[in-house]
Amino acid sequence: MTVGVDTPDLAWAGRTVPDGASDGAWVPRGQGGDGLGGDGLGGDGLGGDGLGLFLGRLRRHWFLAAFLFLASVGASVAAAFLLPSYWRVEVLVMPVSKSGAGFGNLDLGSASGLLGGLGGLGGVAGLLGKSSSSNEDEAMAVLGSRELFDTYAAQQDLLPILFASKWDAAAKQWKVPADEVPTLRRGFKLFNRSIRDITLDRRSGIVTLAITWKDRDLAVRWARDLIALTNAQLRDRALADANRNLAYLRTAMANAQKEGNSNALNAALVSAYERTLQNYMYATGQTEFAFRIIDPPTVPDVRERVWPNRPLFLALGVILGALLAAGAAHLRGRAVERR
Repeated sequence: MTVGVDTPDLAWAGRTVPDGASDGAWVPRGQGGDGLGGDGLGGDGLGGDGLGLFLGRLRRHWFLAAFLFLASVGASVAAAFLLPSYWRVEVLVMPVSKSGAGFGNLDLGSASGLLGGLGGLGGVAGLLGKSSSSNEDEAMAVLGSRELFDTYAAQQDLLPILFASKWDAAAKQWKVPADEVPTLRRGFKLFNRSIRDITLDRRSGIVTLAITWKDRDLAVRWARDLIALTNAQLRDRALADANRNLAYLRTAMANAQKEGNSNALNAALVSAYERTLQNYMYATGQTEFAFRIIDPPTVPDVRERVWPNRPLFLALGVILGALLAAGAAHLRGRAVERR
């Protein structure tokens, strides 16, 4: 009877089985499995794949990853709801053109030419030839001017509102040292940089004044009041100029009659006087002197806030949380494996 003899596996030839490992448990390096030095999670990678290594570390440290992800999302949601909300209020206006509107058919060219040669009446001649574009440019400049803000801020006591964190409402005084008390200049910089925005549509000529603030009702009032104050200031300037020019023209006409000047000059003086008087009458009866309101400001809905953007905050929280969680789990797993 022939007795079979097991032939040694050539793969094991010349190799030593580690102590404590049975013949069926030990697998040489590179043959797969989870043996010593294998490519399992305890070795260099999962099947030699870097992605597998990363996922393995993420599974082992899932609690850390989940904690950081939820913390990031929670922080973003908390910030979105705890930060003060801001709303944007807009008013659309159209600059009023005053050149030749309602002032009769006067020969302004000849009148300006004659008056321009009379030294002191040159300023009146310049007013007669003033274009509508210069009026519109002046109105835009006044609307965005520091002088307009200073006037309105003083009237409405805006500095305690703009710098509320430095104001003690109960004691009605500033909480900061005297050298840190906000000034009108600082208030204008804040207002002009972050609160008020003025845009001009060159095609239509429509001007948009936008106010962004955390009190919706207050933003509406500021937008409406700034337009009204601009109209009032330019109207007052026009009335003052007209009064001064009327007085000057009366004197000039009286002197021209005494000196027996030419009929052409007398006619030019009369035309200038009539034009100036009509300007005065127009300014007296016109409340929307510089800007005519096309679309008045209205109180926006609560959901129309422009800051903070809650969906955006949530999306950023999810993205940053995922990156932070993955990175922390990867670094933690790498540190553990190197011990």
